[in-house]
Amino acid sequence: METKQEYWEGLAAGSFFLVATAAMMLVTLAILDLSGSDIAAQLNGWAGLAAAVLGAIGGLLLMVEAGNKTKAYLIVANPASMASKNAIMMTSVIALAFIYATFFFAFVPWAGLAGLRMMVAVLGIMAGLIAVMVPALELGEARGRAFWNSAALIPVFLITAAVTGMAAVILAAALMSVDGNAAIRIIDKVLLGFIILQLLSVWGYVRGMENSGAEEARRAAGNILHGDFKGCFWTGVIILGTVVPLALYLLAGTSVILIIKAVLLLIGGACFRNVFLQAAVRKVVPGEENEWYSREDIAQLAAALEKRWQEKAEVVCNERR
Repeated sequence: METKQEYWEGLAAGSFFLVATAAMMLVTLAILDLSGSDIAAQLNGWAGLAAAVLGAIGGLLLMVEAGNKTKAYLIVANPASMASKNAIMMTSVIALAFIYATFFFAFVPWAGLAGLRMMVAVLGIMAGLIAVMVPALELGEARGRAFWNSAALIPVFLITAAVTGMAAVILAAALMSVDGNAAIRIIDKVLLGFIILQLLSVWGYVRGMENSGAEEARRAAGNILHGDFKGCFWTGVIILGTVVPLALYLLAGTSVILIIKAVLLLIGGACFRNVFLQAAVRKVVPGEENEWYSREDIAQLAAALEKRWQEKAEVVCNERR
């Protein structure tokens, strides 16, 4: 997907967000089941299908972003590449989420095979965690974009994905009117800790890159904190996606509060993926300095061109007189 554009497009960010959320939804649901929670029988079927659908939509967005859809199969042609590993793990999460969900519908012939269900749950946990880490490793291979070249990107991706995954499970429970279960309340408390970790890790990562020795990393951090992406970062990630949900923990955990909190966390997670992908400017290689222009350069060129056309129009009018 790496091309010569200065910024990545939003489709890739949407894909990363949906797949990460689906993966951690699967992990959360599987842990509920393995822990023996009684809510699994009510929640995991439909929530598992929702995870599969989210992952599938994320996969479709990535196919559109990749360009030629008829040759999308080539992405798995080289299993050694991180892009192929990402596609394989994404497909695995979608398949495992769907298969796992089928165990909770009575009309499915294998619904009563508890041992097989537990095996799929364990596989789902492993696939989900790997599916969240692989994109961070894939981004880390883009040596031209120093903003991603840090091992800290992996825990940041895991923490933010855990937040959106648990938020999605809580939202599904609230919409199915089973959010009063003790297991959901426990998830909500665990989620509080992960929101705090999200605030510390995301803020620490951006500030760390702002003080990085790489110019491209500093430019990306500057774009996030003070530039083109400051609105999405401060409003979407920090305020709506972190601070407001933390404040909502001071209120009673009613169904309405849980839904509002979950929706805000999902919005924050989407903004996070968008900011971290699109803000990472790439390094210009020697001889390529003039291949593309910044927004400011384009604006200046457009103004100069407009001024030149006006001068030419005045000359033509004077000649006609």
